[in-house]
Amino acid sequence: DYSASIFAALLKAEGLTIWKDVDGVYSADPRKVQDVVLLPELSYNEAMELAYFGAKILHPQAMAPIVEQHIPIHVKNVFHPNRPGTVIKAYIEDTRKELQVVRGFSTVPNISLINVEGTGMMGVPGIANRLFGALKEVRVSVVLISQASSEHSICFAIPEHQGLL
Repeated sequence: DYSASIFAALLKAEGLTIWKDVDGVYSADPRKVQDVVLLPELSYNEAMELAYFGAKILHPQAMAPIVEQHIPIHVKNVFHPNRPGTVIKAYIEDTRKELQVVRGFSTVPNISLINVEGTGMMGVPGIANRLFGALKEVRVSVVLISQASSEHSICFAIPEHQGLL
């Protein structure tokens, strides 16, 4: 997929078709969720987020060479080439209400969720910087960050194997 993306960018292709063994990109993993929906189109950002957080259709880096040139990616089923598949492109023009809600759902296995909280954190400048600076020093990769608006707590997710550090 990555090589095809590089060639599409170099050749300034009008589009790139990626052939897979599924009909396109689904709203969730069909092995884990019963009522999945085939997504007819996605933005590059949506596809990269789904891929980063577990969707196995495309690796996020496979899209990188063609994003700047706005080359659309067509994800099609090699066993059923006449099925419509999914188009991944720069922007989704359609403003239908169903496109303004959650588009996809993915899970990331083996993640540790850590919550740091206390009244001594509220309004103290640089608390987040100190926390994430300390994690950087021990080479911990933070996958997700959430902070309460009251600044009373910071919650973050890291790979489970790094949770023992």
